[in-house]
Amino acid sequence: MQNRRAVVVGAGVAGLASAIVLSKLGWRVALLERRERLKGDDLGMILWASGVRALRALGVDATLDAAGTPVERFEIRNEDRLSSSFGGAMLGADDGTPSVMVHNAMLYEALVSRLGDSVEVHPAVQVDRIDMVDLAAGDATRRWDADLVVAADGIDSPTRPLVAPGSPTVDAGVVVFRGIIPAHRAPERSAEAVEVYGPDRRRFGYGDLGHAGACWWATVPGGMRPESPQIQHELINRWFADWPAPVGKYIAATRPSELTQQSVRYVWPVPGRLHQAAGGSGGLVLMGDAAHGVAPILAQGGSLALEDAVTLGWALRRTPESVPDALASYDRARLPRLKRVARLSRRVHTIASGGRGVTRGLLRAVPDSWVQSQAASLADWQPPR
Repeated sequence: MQNRRAVVVGAGVAGLASAIVLSKLGWRVALLERRERLKGDDLGMILWASGVRALRALGVDATLDAAGTPVERFEIRNEDRLSSSFGGAMLGADDGTPSVMVHNAMLYEALVSRLGDSVEVHPAVQVDRIDMVDLAAGDATRRWDADLVVAADGIDSPTRPLVAPGSPTVDAGVVVFRGIIPAHRAPERSAEAVEVYGPDRRRFGYGDLGHAGACWWATVPGGMRPESPQIQHELINRWFADWPAPVGKYIAATRPSELTQQSVRYVWPVPGRLHQAAGGSGGLVLMGDAAHGVAPILAQGGSLALEDAVTLGWALRRTPESVPDALASYDRARLPRLKRVARLSRRVHTIASGGRGVTRGLLRAVPDSWVQSQAASLADWQPPR
């Protein structure tokens, strides 16, 4: 793979991880990012054991480099009772790998620090041109030639239609508000990740970020709210005013300036293929949310993106003489898992979107053993060898 050139479009988790993998394989990498500087979001996120394994394969320790806090127990509740509970150790399977809560910005910095000397970062580049004949990517004024283009340009990827025109972005009809609370203001908390399901398609979840504080997320029906952060904070207080503790404590400890909101969308159906051969001996591959942005209710996005990058490295090592053959191997290795996770995420999103009483009834009816087995299946991925 010496002297091979790759262009990675997008410097999110999937793009950074892909650039790390390619650099380790001896590729020269141009990392193109539309933002003016590389910066992680001020958000909390869950990395399942599968994502932690992928991080380790990249040379990052989730609990040290990325300041992750192991999750000892996951709980699913409705307004008045515990619906399901399972230990975090169960999701680590035989090797005991933990699932962790991480601060996105800290994870991001850990990945940036692993970029090799052969990675050139080009900020403020809005890629709008990909040449599939003489493979290259660029904008109106610049062009980067490549043997491989990695499209990690997010859920609204303009590149996905080149590979999978039948896999559009779907609006889930809900918005998620998120908050990060510094440690000195965070409510008393334990090593649990909890999500509470309520009426009218509302959900509230929270988790511990250790020295970084605490995080929470609240899902409500409708579109993006145009009001000021102060009004948004008041609305969230109103929507969750009668919910059980400690929901109110998390909201009260959060300042309006610490709120973010994002519409919830996902890719459906999952593409039937993730790559396209190009330029004779080159290829284009979709990674992360650009390929398979799943309904975020199961918090799989970060873990799947890291898995993607590690699997790409495996495929390129396995078939070093042919990029198209390596990408075909990548598809065969990734698609069964991606389709399984996407189907489960969509199914759970449908359950959570039921009307008043529907979600509560389903949570009571679903056996705890089924919930535990499905959760374990999400975390059972191992780096291919």
